[in-house]
Amino acid sequence: MQLSLGSLAALSLPAALAQDKADAMPVRDSLLVINAGGTNAVVFNTSEGLVLVDSGAAAYSAQLMNMLKDINAAGVHTLFNTHWHEEQCGGNEAIGNTGARIIAHAKTWQRLSTEYYLPQEARYHKPLAEIGRPTVKLHDKGSVQIGNSAIDYGALVEPHTDGDIYVHFRDANVIAAGGAVSGKQDPELDWYSGGWVGGRANSLDMLVQLSNADTLIVPASGRVMSQADLIAERDMTHELYKRLNTLIRKGCSADCMQQEGALAGLMHTWQDPDKFLYAAYKGLWAHHYNLAADIL
Repeated sequence: MQLSLGSLAALSLPAALAQDKADAMPVRDSLLVINAGGTNAVVFNTSEGLVLVDSGAAAYSAQLMNMLKDINAAGVHTLFNTHWHEEQCGGNEAIGNTGARIIAHAKTWQRLSTEYYLPQEARYHKPLAEIGRPTVKLHDKGSVQIGNSAIDYGALVEPHTDGDIYVHFRDANVIAAGGAVSGKQDPELDWYSGGWVGGRANSLDMLVQLSNADTLIVPASGRVMSQADLIAERDMTHELYKRLNTLIRKGCSADCMQQEGALAGLMHTWQDPDKFLYAAYKGLWAHHYNLAADIL
């Protein structure tokens, strides 16, 4: 069962934040989640300043900055972007202007540094101003010590985009996983930028290995998850990969997958099965070399 933010361990919040439980919710120790315009921005308070995971929607950046000042007047020491979508990077410029270090996957830096195409909107997205782009670009994994806390981070291989990372707050035992996990929401596969169901299954394996029974996992949006939730989603995703791989090898289209009951009997209640299966189908063909040795 997923954990309600409101039912998690209490954290002493500034009065201005405590009045608005919909916007800032305690998770554990000095860590909380802010609803930054529909995106979960994870905030960790340290003696050297705030560690922030994802900066939320651009329209929310002024409100986010005000809330962060209420938490710690020192402001943001380090910002992580779990991937390059606007909802994760909309406040980057405001935070970059304060001198904060920004850590992200090298692919995220590339996406934010040039125009990229949004097929669902049939338009190009303009590059982010240089002040809001990542200053530390990772390909594998790393660790930083901020205050008295060790924070690990690492790349995930195409669970949602081509630039996904996780951030593991070891002392608090909390993992910010971004779009690599979905919880009650439909998994989102940005197939145009490399996200696919096989990459998602492998990334969920990695996150399960990083976690234990007491770990809390924060998705890009929605409610905080337990390790049991994560394992259930991992198992479902592997079953999905197996089913979809079999169907596409038989020549199934996305519509055919739906008719063949590809999503039947799974733990998830699908909000838009057509959208998910279309993205899964496109992503599988983009990674056709993973389907089997006899698929060219």
